[in-house]
Amino acid sequence: MKVFCATLIHETNHASPIPTALQNYREDFLYLPSSGEGHDWQGVMLDGVDWGSLAAERGLDIAWGLLAGAEPSAPTDAASCRRLRDELIDSLKQAMPVDMVALFLHGAQVAEGVDDVAGDILAAVRSVTGVEMPLGVVFDLHGNISGKVVQHADAALACLEYPHVDFQDRAGQLLDILTQAVQSGCKPVTIRRRVPMIGTYYTTREPMRSLVDQAAALEGRGGIAAISLVHGFAAANTADCGACILVCGTDPGGAEQLADTLAERWFAERLAIRSPLLDATAALDQAFVSKCRPVIVADTTDNPGSGTAGDGTHLLRALIERQPDVPAAFGMIWDPIAADFASRAGEGARLQLRLGGKAGHASGDPVDLLAEVECVRENATQMVQGRPHPLGLTATLRCGNLRIIVNSIRQQVFDPACFESMGVRIAKQHVIVVKSMQHFHERFAPIVGDILYAATHGAETTAASNIPRPMWPLDEPPFMAFGRNWS
Repeated sequence: MKVFCATLIHETNHASPIPTALQNYREDFLYLPSSGEGHDWQGVMLDGVDWGSLAAERGLDIAWGLLAGAEPSAPTDAASCRRLRDELIDSLKQAMPVDMVALFLHGAQVAEGVDDVAGDILAAVRSVTGVEMPLGVVFDLHGNISGKVVQHADAALACLEYPHVDFQDRAGQLLDILTQAVQSGCKPVTIRRRVPMIGTYYTTREPMRSLVDQAAALEGRGGIAAISLVHGFAAANTADCGACILVCGTDPGGAEQLADTLAERWFAERLAIRSPLLDATAALDQAFVSKCRPVIVADTTDNPGSGTAGDGTHLLRALIERQPDVPAAFGMIWDPIAADFASRAGEGARLQLRLGGKAGHASGDPVDLLAEVECVRENATQMVQGRPHPLGLTATLRCGNLRIIVNSIRQQVFDPACFESMGVRIAKQHVIVVKSMQHFHERFAPIVGDILYAATHGAETTAASNIPRPMWPLDEPPFMAFGRNWS
């Protein structure tokens, strides 16, 4: 059997100050089948999925389509989006005949003039394959899944974990579902039930942990192939924003009943599962008195992984004003100019710097400080979902007991290497502030004492005017939404 595989990943934040064009994809990963540009990305773990190894493990022949991904940012410009879409569709046409199509899409990708990039692509794919060919897609759980998606995709499922450590498993599960459909001649269906809530839900904490485990335990029973609790992504600012349940299986009636039950259960747990956010002062107060060292404070509202600039100074300023008397670290703040100045000055130099606050009003004002350059790395890296990612020119700045990591390639913190490779030992710090919402958790949780989540100011806090209403927590139930009553 032959499977066509393609990947297109971009989490879109309408409030992001970072413009998005084809070059942004080249900076992360981009394979264009028409020209062969980037062919080395074939068979590489890309944002957690390696189609090549998954196909080989199952004895499937693979036809490669577009492979493209960019760091979260503003909507992709119209011309670049058309180019990416055309590359995917043209490569599918060239690959035909195939037995099935498997895609890895984000689900919260928006482009100029296209609010639902995933639905648009699936409709175009279906126009090539016809209605009989099994077509499936795996999403990020922060996708906003439209009716158009489930209209065209036979199998639609998302990762279950946040941080997203299970993309490869879920993509393999998708290939198994599609293979079974080819062999049996019986295609699955995917039922979507929207849940009127938006927020951040950490699967590392109860009761979200148990909700996910209970859903996963139902897979493989009674014709149910896959269940997904899709959290949604409010910053995309579209009419499809919000949570939803996806149930994929060969028993439509059973899938609909299960989707209804899970939607009601999830909404009923909304107060218990919402993210435990503290303001900056409270988070730092709690962190510095904690005996569970080191303490991580996550700067959730300036998380480059959600499309913000990563040069926000709100938490940094609060930390500097404390003049901590114990070791503390802050990373990473995106400031190519400060990194360049530190590099030119050299290790051991002391210099006056204006740090951060450059990308827009959400970043806050720049911070002026006198700092010692402790460490400079020309090409620092960190591990991100299975492969090394460049951080660019990176420097460690020391201000008293505080060390600040400054980098030149915008990226959230995933890996302790962001600190350790820059001479900052995690175990010796009392407090560590990371610019990340949750993806740091995978590698930091085993080596730290406690984790706190802080909400300050940033593009993450910008109102999303196109989100359908009523929607919790913007509106308090009871109310009617998506054709049913919620309380």
